[in-house]
Amino acid sequence: MLDAVAAALDRLGVSGATLGVAVSGGADSVFLLHALRAVHRGRLVVLHVNHGLRGSASEEDEAFVRRLAGELPCAVARGGPVEGNLEQFCRRTRLRCFAEWREAGLVDWVATGHTASDQAETVLLRLLRGTGPTGLRGVLERTKSGLIRPLLGVSREAVREYLAGQGMAWHEDASNEDPRFLRNRVRREVLPLLRELSPAVEGHLARLAGIAALEEGYWREQMPAAAPVREVGALREMHPALRRRVLRDWVAAAKGDLRRMEERHIGQLERLVMDSRGEGAVTLPGVVATRSFGAIRMACPGAADSRYTEEIVLELDEERLQGELRLRAWQPGDRFQPAGRSEPILLKRLFQVARVPLWERENWPIVTDGVSIVWSNRFGVDARFAPNGDTRNILRFTARISRVDESIPSSSTSCILRKQ
Repeated sequence: MLDAVAAALDRLGVSGATLGVAVSGGADSVFLLHALRAVHRGRLVVLHVNHGLRGSASEEDEAFVRRLAGELPCAVARGGPVEGNLEQFCRRTRLRCFAEWREAGLVDWVATGHTASDQAETVLLRLLRGTGPTGLRGVLERTKSGLIRPLLGVSREAVREYLAGQGMAWHEDASNEDPRFLRNRVRREVLPLLRELSPAVEGHLARLAGIAALEEGYWREQMPAAAPVREVGALREMHPALRRRVLRDWVAAAKGDLRRMEERHIGQLERLVMDSRGEGAVTLPGVVATRSFGAIRMACPGAADSRYTEEIVLELDEERLQGELRLRAWQPGDRFQPAGRSEPILLKRLFQVARVPLWERENWPIVTDGVSIVWSNRFGVDARFAPNGDTRNILRFTARISRVDESIPSSSTSCILRKQ
């Protein structure tokens, strides 16, 4: 078993690095610390998060971990008041603590004691929750956030047999028996039943996760670069398997993760792509997809804008103006007369002809004289107010327009007019 851990460290490329060892006091983490002490050639730091949820038992766990650490440095953090789902809250707390220890330079990587048995449980849980191929990867052997899991090739049963054979003690967490947690029910009820049907089921599920992770790595290399706006036509031409992966990658790029995102959500997004209608929107967990004129924009509600400033010059026939110039956003019913036309038309119609997507129309700036539009963003000066051979007085303005970067969802556009 120690050889398997040593091989995992070599495969992970962390030999010689400073490893934080996440030790809860349970059997898996006790074995992890023991194994790394035996085979790792770099520095070790013991890490423990005391959630304080079990009173004196939590304090005893912390004291036990400190004794296990012995001569090794030991960092301990305490969890705060629980918010929301207990299991998810504790997991997020641990990950936050691990990230803080890494950012502080205490460790290079954090090793956790996830075993092949944990992997099997994770795959089953994700299947129960409706996962797709990506979710079948289970927990990863190495993550971008600096976690490594050197025990994924070792079963929980083998760990306990090893510790018992070495006369090594560990602490059992009573919460692991609590049937309120779905993982515990999978561990205590579902997996034993599956073992009766196939004694090697844990190994099969763990191998499935490994195959899924390998294939996911390949698919990620095939993904086109993420962009906030994509053309519907290009998405439709993709093979369905590639298209759904592109959609997942697109969502992840827009919101930063795939939390609460299920296959049914990706299915909703795919239906928006394939719908014969030209417009529509889908609200997914933490992100909104809007379709308009053959394109779809993916954006997080309230996302920060990226702005730039553009300066343009307006020249108007002053004698045709009927009132004071004012800046406002366009409104339904606004009319504008383009050059070459004999009468004004709805500005909305110009948007349609110019194929301006819905998201670019938000807060579209126009200048009016109190009666008519005299200038519109993109379309310029209204023909009724443009200087010609009969013009005697030209009113010259500089318009400095603060625009939202078109590669990022628009939320507002402003314009400052200055008379020359």
